[in-house]
Amino acid sequence: MNKIPAEEAANILNSWYRAIEENDTEQSVRLFKQAKPLIKEMEESEAFLTYYALLEEMHNGMPDDNRGEGYGDSHLISYYFHLFSGAYESYKKNDQQAIGFYKTAEKKLAHVDDPIEAARFHEKIGKLYYDLGENLMSLSHTRQAMEIFQDHGGYAMNLVSVYMTMADNYTEMGKYKEAEQFLAEAVKTARAAGDHVKEAHAFHHYGLLYSAMDKPEESITYLEKALKDKAYAASDHYFQSVYLLIKELFKTGGHDRAIVYYTEGKERSREACNDIFDAKVDVLYSVYHEKAFDDCKKSLAALLKRKQYDSVRELSLIAANVYSKKALYKEAAHFFLEAIQTEEMMKKAAVMQ
Repeated sequence: MNKIPAEEAANILNSWYRAIEENDTEQSVRLFKQAKPLIKEMEESEAFLTYYALLEEMHNGMPDDNRGEGYGDSHLISYYFHLFSGAYESYKKNDQQAIGFYKTAEKKLAHVDDPIEAARFHEKIGKLYYDLGENLMSLSHTRQAMEIFQDHGGYAMNLVSVYMTMADNYTEMGKYKEAEQFLAEAVKTARAAGDHVKEAHAFHHYGLLYSAMDKPEESITYLEKALKDKAYAASDHYFQSVYLLIKELFKTGGHDRAIVYYTEGKERSREACNDIFDAKVDVLYSVYHEKAFDDCKKSLAALLKRKQYDSVRELSLIAANVYSKKALYKEAAHFFLEAIQTEEMMKKAAVMQ
């Protein structure tokens, strides 16, 4: 049975908070029962556990004194509410709403005297800005998180996470030397902590780096290295590595191996209901293996509907280049136009934010 996504779990806590604030005892009891089993699944998230503990205390005080009002830790609770609301909206690809919640969370954070909480905030919003392609904003927030975590002991895994975000930004900016340096730190830190899963994560990011450097063989080596870790391969991160692996294998002409991973990935996706993965690998399969123009268009439309703009742009360019090399210029022109239009959509979305 798959774990509930962290963002979905946090959204349950936010619904619980709203019920407490509205003094809706019946709803609060229902959500308390729904939230309690999540503790074990979310035991690695200190922020989630702290938020849960604060809400449980408020919940227990509801019937008599309605502690949802004027509670002593109201700034911290309000901060968590807006932080997790931002994370949930980001997860749903509602980026404009996510940034709004994060900006409010940052204002609430000014009243919370906890540098680690500030670091976690910068870590989270740094990842959001990276996803939006705002590399300089992402680097600014992520660096703040990194410096705080480095000044305090015991946050090795947070450091691994921020090192990878730093590397991803530098990769997108074409500063590959800097990206390699941060990934080396990520591997070193994860290995010293004995966390083989985080180390596998870093190998995946090496795969991203070498893919961007147009070194597909190196990318394939690191992606397969990541997937050798059983715990990593059993997680949902499997899908992002296998997608990239299929892409790089098709690029190098390793069609047979690509089809093996495609078949395995589709089988695994059927169990996980990962329609985004399905659509992405179906584009690659249609373009490289079947040359199925209509199927490719259909899969790209599914991704566009799910606001997967980066993937639509990238895959449209891949399709355009493959069709162009086959002298299928009408089809190539369609996908080049698709990439341009998606880029414009991304720019408009960025302006709105």
